[in-house]
Amino acid sequence: MPRLKSRLMKSRLAIVPVAAALLLGACGGAEEADATQSAVFTPVTIVSTDGLQLNGRLFGQGGQGVILAHMFPADQESWQEFAGELAQRGYLTLTFDFRGYGDSDGDKDIGRIDRDVEGALDFLEQRGVENVFLVGASMGGTASLKVAARRGVSGVVSISSPVSFRGLDVLQDVLRIQEPVLFIASEQDGPAHNSLVVLAGLTQSSVQTLVLPGTAHGTDILNGASGQKTKDAIIEFLDGS
Repeated sequence: MPRLKSRLMKSRLAIVPVAAALLLGACGGAEEADATQSAVFTPVTIVSTDGLQLNGRLFGQGGQGVILAHMFPADQESWQEFAGELAQRGYLTLTFDFRGYGDSDGDKDIGRIDRDVEGALDFLEQRGVENVFLVGASMGGTASLKVAARRGVSGVVSISSPVSFRGLDVLQDVLRIQEPVLFIASEQDGPAHNSLVVLAGLTQSSVQTLVLPGTAHGTDILNGASGQKTKDAIIEFLDGS
């Protein structure tokens, strides 16, 4: 069974509205309506802190923001369904393609993708969103932790995130995080689980860990047998932080 533990230690821009789904058919029910609503987004352009233009999508509205950072080698599509669910719960939710992915500028320079997450944070803050959570899968989680160490956010969710990956290292950064962090990994995803243990042990803020059965990694967890439990844990963390 999954284990959920909690430990407290001392925590420009052109916007063109678009609907990614067509109008519902006359026979569509509530379930179909929810699925269509979850696909509605506004395409946006985000600028990384080193000047690259990144392709993004903005879901929903509200005073609290969530940035979803994708894993390697996926792109923002991997967050599409969950972004819609968060939007339905009242969170202004932002996904984006890291540099070199999708239609975003630049090369796939993973050692610098924290600048992309920081650019996404700037984007929401410039829109007046004061409370922003960072949620990242694998390398996206590592980059999110790195940004949280130097910028004020409301909390971080790190899913299957390595301590170090292709020039991106967060071993020292987690020591400076002051916000709540939820670490998630599958028990049999060896490197990710080992990184969870290391990072959770080093983080000096309020820490929760969720260890799940199986081998699923990153956003693949959301589509597996533990998907709903994982989503519920993330939403509970966001609602309670």
